[in-house]
Amino acid sequence: MESSSTTGSKSESVESRVSKIDWLNATFDAPAMSVHGLLAFVGEVMDKPITAELDGGLFGFTERHRITARLDDGAKVEVGSVALGGESQKGRWMLQLNGKGCGLVNDWASVQELLEGLAATISRVDLAVDFLDGEYSVDDAMTLYHEGAFINRGRNPELDTQGAWHEAGTKGRTMYVGKLKNGKTLCVYEKGRQLKMPDSNWTRFEVRLGNRDRVIPLDILTNPDRYFAGAYPALAHMLEAAAEEIPTVREEIKGSLAHGLFHMQRCYGKYVQQALEATGCTSIDLVEEVRVIGIPKKVEPSGVVAGLAWPELQAQIGRLKQ
Repeated sequence: MESSSTTGSKSESVESRVSKIDWLNATFDAPAMSVHGLLAFVGEVMDKPITAELDGGLFGFTERHRITARLDDGAKVEVGSVALGGESQKGRWMLQLNGKGCGLVNDWASVQELLEGLAATISRVDLAVDFLDGEYSVDDAMTLYHEGAFINRGRNPELDTQGAWHEAGTKGRTMYVGKLKNGKTLCVYEKGRQLKMPDSNWTRFEVRLGNRDRVIPLDILTNPDRYFAGAYPALAHMLEAAAEEIPTVREEIKGSLAHGLFHMQRCYGKYVQQALEATGCTSIDLVEEVRVIGIPKKVEPSGVVAGLAWPELQAQIGRLKQ
């Protein structure tokens, strides 16, 4: 939904806005390279000297190599980790780059190419857009929420707020749309005030994506704008990019089932009708005769099929008929 008070009046600020990767967790089977080789790669894409220190475990991995980069001024900052080991991880590794680490990467194409070669899975990625002069503010985001601009598939995501919403202060305000445990959330916060700049209008919009019920494409690393714009309808007008939504597995299943049933009706619906009329069998008898126990390849995984409601599937088939 487009609001004349928030979206339409701010179109002039769109062209200069680009999103950036602000966090990355990627997992992959143990590669041919050593930990040292992977760390050397991280140093290359950051163009900074890095060191690593073995420091406990992380997310069930028993071995964590905490990565530190040396900046041009000599300061050292933690930029991420390489984690591996642990029976529960079944030989997999994880590369994690935090916000500072992502900010130092100057060659995301090489990162994407490496992860593609490793057949990696992105388990978390954050996409951030900064409005340094408050072109879009926390108040704008709240207005868009109440106007229904975040509604997707008929439901408004959950809303949570933190900070000084009901009192004057310099702490800053934060709002969350959606829940990360469901695989997607938007965090909007007053970044300037977080950095102790009380007069700053700097606001950050940050989409946080997880791989629960969705496969995050690796090209999100080199084309973050379109996935930021596609995360929620309200964000589509904030960047000059074609919005692309990452479907959940359930939506893909619904689409695959609907597509198959639509073509079954188109190609074989008349056969069904003639069998019913000519033989006098019941619909149940006919279905039991022709159905095959199993799951079509395009409808994997089966774990979420049971949650699909018949009216949802009917509606999807109806859209295909239009």
